[in-house]
Amino acid sequence: MVAGVRLLAYGRLAVRAVFSASALDLGSSIGPEAISSGRRGLSSSASKPGKPPTEGSPSPTHSPHVENVIASCAGFPKDMLNGPSTVQDKGVFGDDAWFISRFKNTFVVGVADGVGGWRKYGIDPSAFSRRLMKECEKRVQGGEFDPKRPDSLLDFAFRASAEAPRPVGSSTACVLVVHQEKLYSANLGDSGFMVVRNGKIISKSREQVHYFNAPFQLTLPPEGYQGFIGDRADMADKEEMDVKKGDLILLATDGVWDNLSEQQVLDQLKALDERKSNVQEVCNALALTARRLAFDSKHNSPFAMKAREHGFLAPGGKPDDITLVLLLIA
Repeated sequence: MVAGVRLLAYGRLAVRAVFSASALDLGSSIGPEAISSGRRGLSSSASKPGKPPTEGSPSPTHSPHVENVIASCAGFPKDMLNGPSTVQDKGVFGDDAWFISRFKNTFVVGVADGVGGWRKYGIDPSAFSRRLMKECEKRVQGGEFDPKRPDSLLDFAFRASAEAPRPVGSSTACVLVVHQEKLYSANLGDSGFMVVRNGKIISKSREQVHYFNAPFQLTLPPEGYQGFIGDRADMADKEEMDVKKGDLILLATDGVWDNLSEQQVLDQLKALDERKSNVQEVCNALALTARRLAFDSKHNSPFAMKAREHGFLAPGGKPDDITLVLLLIA
């Protein structure tokens, strides 16, 4: 536990554990080859088998309408003692889970951050977050959702997760839908997203917390048990906005937002705007930077600043699972 920090659960499940920045310092030794990442070009037109859509900057400006969404994912589990994550194909980085999917010309992505506090009860925190995202993906692939109501998609997935085999656990969640040149979002907890246009932030989700380090979360407690933090999907913060070609959308768990400032994110996204890197390369770079700073004891992280505002001392970065999905509206 970081010196001077004591986060209390107040009789409920404490949702985040804070570890010493020296507990696992891999930031200086990790190279790009250590990243587990996934890329899917969600093209609205047919592509040749085995040939992903071209990545990079937006198409020429003669057609301002959204024709394609290029999505890439990258991340790290907090505990990498056994090397980089090998479960990327299952959509999991540590206790985080994610999905990228589409139905016809509607594109849907999501992240969920499993609550690590369940581990002390002998429960795998990733089981619930993984199930939640799988149920979301299943509904999207079957077209069983309203693209304008990602909160309803999340609610359906939560209810399906409660069916056998029922996992025990809880998770924050954020689901985004790009549909007919609009972005629909539902964010529950402290994961979230940022929309960048022409190098400037035009929208950013708001964090939902009950108290410091206790975000809103969906919960499936053990049968017959009460007293755990449990919120409803309809309590998610919902937004709707227009999107256009060239917009960048970063969706991530708090392992990113607690370690990277807005300016650090914008600085890395410049490489994409300037056509110096493609979507996957920028996605990887953001994950690497967040990972490095998470274990930097001298980093004045967003989490450290929030802790001070609440009377806690938590210097340096915040070691955590890191998951991010980067979207290019093309």
